[in-house]
Amino acid sequence: MINSRYERLAMLFEKLGISAVSGTEDRGELMAYLAGIELIQNEFEDCFNQLFVDTASGLGLSQLCELFKIDSTLSVEEKRLKIAKGFADVYGNYIRGDFEKELDKQCPMLTSVPLDFYITINGSVKNDYDQLLKLGRILENYLPPCTVIGFGGNGFNFDYWDSTPYLFEDYDSFNLNFELLDELM
Repeated sequence: MINSRYERLAMLFEKLGISAVSGTEDRGELMAYLAGIELIQNEFEDCFNQLFVDTASGLGLSQLCELFKIDSTLSVEEKRLKIAKGFADVYGNYIRGDFEKELDKQCPMLTSVPLDFYITINGSVKNDYDQLLKLGRILENYLPPCTVIGFGGNGFNFDYWDSTPYLFEDYDSFNLNFELLDELM
């Protein structure tokens, strides 16, 4: 039974006819491989730890907080409790029909056509720029789980986008990806 990575690599070197005797270049190469493997293993272990609420830290914990809209100023334990609660919610407490109701209420000029796990939104946001912000919020908060969204339009030209009161940062904050913005009418 092989007890270490060193023994395993040394055995593989020997099978290739390479002797990893102390003080040789081959031994240095073997040790460099071991150091590289250890770096990669540590990275994989760190990534694996970031997947779980109990072991996530730093960026992993921040991303989980962002996923569930948790205040980043809370203590680590409070964050972990809220994240665990978020994972325990069934589909984020999704209620059938909320998306359509919210779209009708906030963006009455738009209609949705659901088909299995794809929803097409028809209508126009032209000259009613506030609908973009509202639509982004609706998609973020009410879009059914595992659902893809699209618009039934051909998109606006650059002259239209230049005529709106928004800058790039504004469009970015709407949470509407480029594909959706490109299909608006």
